[in-house]
Amino acid sequence: MIFLIFSFGVTLIFGLANIYIYKRLVLKFITLKYLRRLFALILFTLFLAQAFFMVFRSSEYLNDTWYSFFASLYAPTYCFFFVTLLLDFLRLVLTLLGKSFMKIASFLKVSFEIFVLLFGAFITYFSIYSAIKVPEFNEVDIEISHLTKELKIAMLTDIHLGKNLHEKFLSEIIEKVNSKNVDMIVIVGDLVDAKPETLKPYISKLNDLKSTYGTFYALGNHEYYHGINEVLELLKGQTNMRILVNEGVDLDFINIAGVGDLVGLRKGILAPDLARAKVDLNLSKPSILLAHQPKTTQLYDVSDFDLILSGHTHGGQIFPFALLVKLQQGFVSGLYPLSEKTQLFVSRGAGFWGPSLRTFSQSELVILNLRGDK
Repeated sequence: MIFLIFSFGVTLIFGLANIYIYKRLVLKFITLKYLRRLFALILFTLFLAQAFFMVFRSSEYLNDTWYSFFASLYAPTYCFFFVTLLLDFLRLVLTLLGKSFMKIASFLKVSFEIFVLLFGAFITYFSIYSAIKVPEFNEVDIEISHLTKELKIAMLTDIHLGKNLHEKFLSEIIEKVNSKNVDMIVIVGDLVDAKPETLKPYISKLNDLKSTYGTFYALGNHEYYHGINEVLELLKGQTNMRILVNEGVDLDFINIAGVGDLVGLRKGILAPDLARAKVDLNLSKPSILLAHQPKTTQLYDVSDFDLILSGHTHGGQIFPFALLVKLQQGFVSGLYPLSEKTQLFVSRGAGFWGPSLRTFSQSELVILNLRGDK
């Protein structure tokens, strides 16, 4: 039922946005005067494709190629909706100033309309490209009290391996991470976003990740959506990652622990258990906690940890959803002090969820340079 309500809601929103674009941009532009029927057909076809994707995105009817194609078709509507909204705002300003678009010379008006159309096309392309490209590195320096030696960590979150991002994307991430010669790699949830059997041909590539202390992994919410037991069976069977589900590891000079995702509370399986994760740790040492959702820090006492690493938010992914993320999670992206001892770092993530679309929130691979305080 929730799936149907969500799908209907999104489809309705994009349908109304397509109508708005037609009425307030296509019908208003003199450059499109003789192309109105064509654009009406294009916008209607976009709506049908968007509705189709919403209904069948979780099924096996769409192979990877078609899935990627349909997922990208939300970008034109989204981008041109905001372009049209800006145009209406400009019209309102001109009206308040006692002016009008109609009084502008035809040559200037046509030039302006062509510019607007090209600008809309560019931001549509850039939004899709920003979603599917292999991210660049964001390097962050963090001071941790009593850390006896520097530690260079590659942090990966929200890769979302599935129909949109798969083997090639993962291989390129691994190559980029290995070029950094890190001490440790952490994968903080939402690695898997498809039925586990579809990842079997290439998930073992994670064994190619190179670091001094190995790769540590914590669950995200999307792993639960595709059968948490099957996901764990796949990862334990085909990768050499240290999987931290309410478990901690003492690495002599630092501790690292991971907890289950908050969605486990609702599903009644592998919910966060911070007390269990701390059982085997010497908490007089600096300690890192992997917790996919940053909201975890608001629901549990994390004061024994020096650094919590989270993802989940995608930095908002699509404007203006960063505002909703802030309300729901309490954090969006970047480094946050939680107390005099404890800090939280939230990554924008390497991949994306849903439509192939990222605006005002670029994906990232993160290098954390940890140093002792001076």
